[in-house]
Amino acid sequence: MRNWPPIIAFLSLIVLLMISAQVTAQDESRFSHTMNYEIGGRISISREIGQACTTGAVKYTNINGYGEMSKYESIRIAKNIMNIDEVSNWSVPVGAIEGLTVTTTIKLCNRPMTAAAEVYGIDDPLTPFYDERLQVGTIINVYDPQVVDGTIKVYNLTDQIWATSLSTNPGNKGSYHADFVAAYGPGPYEKLYGYEDKFGNIYFPDEEFMWEYDPTVAYFDRNHRTLGYERGKYYVGNYFNIEQYAHTTGGALRRYISISEPFENTYLEEEMSVIGSASVREALKMDNLIRGKKGVTLLWYELF
Repeated sequence: MRNWPPIIAFLSLIVLLMISAQVTAQDESRFSHTMNYEIGGRISISREIGQACTTGAVKYTNINGYGEMSKYESIRIAKNIMNIDEVSNWSVPVGAIEGLTVTTTIKLCNRPMTAAAEVYGIDDPLTPFYDERLQVGTIINVYDPQVVDGTIKVYNLTDQIWATSLSTNPGNKGSYHADFVAAYGPGPYEKLYGYEDKFGNIYFPDEEFMWEYDPTVAYFDRNHRTLGYERGKYYVGNYFNIEQYAHTTGGALRRYISISEPFENTYLEEEMSVIGSASVREALKMDNLIRGKKGVTLLWYELF
């Protein structure tokens, strides 16, 4: 273990990467960033990558405390899609005055499942999706036209967040490895109202980059991946896939997962807290709508 100097070095790295691009059929831009950190001392890092629905997700990283860390991160972003591969390993010396906490939060743009917030009777001007009274809490599709225009008030059933926090005590080690891709191509919401970036700018997508309902297919006959949906040839898809490993030999592991998808009404929720040693390895695939024929996937060979 390194002998720590009398005055502990202070390292503060704040990286804010914001991607905001108007969707046009001619724009085929990519954003990529690769980094390697070998750092030690008093560490403070605040990092934000992506911009909501224009990149498919936003990833937040916060690191605070004392320790030695090696960190590799590879970022690839195109319109409405993000892929990040991260490997972080760290240790905290026995004599450190505090531990090291590493928190990663992925905020998805995927629309969640929703439920009716008010009672609606059968005499109300509902769409053909519903033929009975809606009670508070009745699940209703977030893409229903009268949900979109605000006629039917709803609330979200999940937060669309995947978060992990590792606190490592002095004399212990920790690791966080994650490889994920999040895609959210625009659809009915954005066609009607556009979508707004964090600066208040409103964008309306090119139809070649979005999806719509196929009006010739009844709602009860739709297949969430193929039948009943029309896609532009550049539509990136709607999905979230992640492989993740989190480990500490001593400290605390906290997880908060709250995600769902409205096409088959599936969801995953978890709140976890472990004090001591912990190790979690997992993989998730949440495939909602498949991409168009020329949609970006951010596979490695697409970069060449």
